[in-house]
Amino acid sequence: MRNKSEPVEVVCPECRHTEIIYLPQEEIPKCPKCGRQMVISELLHEGKSY
Repeated sequence: MRNKSEPVEVVCPECRHTEIIYLPQEEIPKCPKCGRQMVISELLHEGKSY
């Protein structure tokens, strides 16, 4: 069982504001700009390059 925190990128479906949070310690937030519930965009992994 995984008990380590996992970084995830969340995005607002309306205004496209993005944030990085750590699950399961943090809950998925509401967008600070428009107030909509944000959704998970991507699971972030170490060593990933763009």
